[in-house]
Amino acid sequence: MGQGMLYGVGVGPGDPELMTLKAVRVIREADVIALPARTKECVAYRIARGAVGELDEKEFLFLHMPMTKDEKVLRECHDRGAKEITALLETGKTVAFLTLGDVTVYSTYLYLHRRVLAAGFRAELVSGIPSFCAAAARLGIGLAETKEELHVIPATYGTKEALLLPGTKVL
Repeated sequence: MGQGMLYGVGVGPGDPELMTLKAVRVIREADVIALPARTKECVAYRIARGAVGELDEKEFLFLHMPMTKDEKVLRECHDRGAKEITALLETGKTVAFLTLGDVTVYSTYLYLHRRVLAAGFRAELVSGIPSFCAAAARLGIGLAETKEELHVIPATYGTKEALLLPGTKVL
């Protein structure tokens, strides 16, 4: 059987109507839906189900991805997740890993993506709408214009210096 394909799919900030057409298509066509959770009761799945419809006929892969800063725990979870995904890819299956927002912004998926590519498998990023962009649109404001700077700062790490930067700050 041929090598499968992994897609990291950003499902946006919460409103199923804000999912991209590509994300919806990839999820519909996938053989397996991978979730960064222990059950289907995760937010990313609920968002996708709202845009795609019932997904119960799909095979699911649940990958526990704890919210921790413990690098050893994270490395073990990422290694185990990549191993489980590559086992599916070896059988020729297409896997869609769902993640909130965009896959390139503080996403758990990126750690798996790198490992899967390093193992010689194919993987692709499918962008989603980041929450800070959706929030600005909802408020009817821009985040940056002309020469204004936009800084995206991880709020769980040192922010004191970053708050002194000029322009708009997204935490």
